[in-house]
Amino acid sequence: MSDNQLPPRPAQYLNARVTVNYGGQAVGYSDTGVLTHLDAVWVEVTKDKGDRLLIPVASIRHIKLLEVPRHAADAGTLLRGSSKDAQNALE
Repeated sequence: MSDNQLPPRPAQYLNARVTVNYGGQAVGYSDTGVLTHLDAVWVEVTKDKGDRLLIPVASIRHIKLLEVPRHAADAGTLLRGSSKDAQNALE
């Protein structure tokens, strides 16, 4: 996959803040946290206090996206030169 292609749809939501509703009709659970792992069998949600939940995909009713994920490619983008020569040229 090239850099400008989007990853497969579920992988786009890694590191997003989500609420996961899961469980049966009689007993339902809801947890909010960061989606830290996703595969065909398990979803891992890390809660604010650091607790990690492994939720079987088969028991998930729906996942609600609360905040879009920040991608590592966005981090560390240099917006201006950091050398002293570049700063002196601006003055």
